[in-house]
Amino acid sequence: MKFILFLEASNSEETNKHLDDFKKFAANYKVFMSVSGIEKYWKIDDMYKVFLDIDESSESNVKPMLNNIASKWLELPNEFLASNTMDGCEIYIPNLHMITLVLIKNHPC
Repeated sequence: MKFILFLEASNSEETNKHLDDFKKFAANYKVFMSVSGIEKYWKIDDMYKVFLDIDESSESNVKPMLNNIASKWLELPNEFLASNTMDGCEIYIPNLHMITLVLIKNHPC
């Protein structure tokens, strides 16, 4: 299980600050994760894509946390997606533009 975050940030230092804030938020729900990658998102200026691997011992705590991240989630095969461009979706985490929760472990992302 992993999160893919799309964070609005002007540089890598700002990205890391937002990432630390997200990890602290998740820790309140006993969800712990490690960063497996950070890259500048080529489609949108001032956007970084962050890959977070969720610790297996935390996986059961992830779903209760979702409603405190966004007001609306799109359920796709093997993943959930929330974006501030979706109708009726409000993301409650500052500087988080879009988030995907990938449910299968060997997903090619």
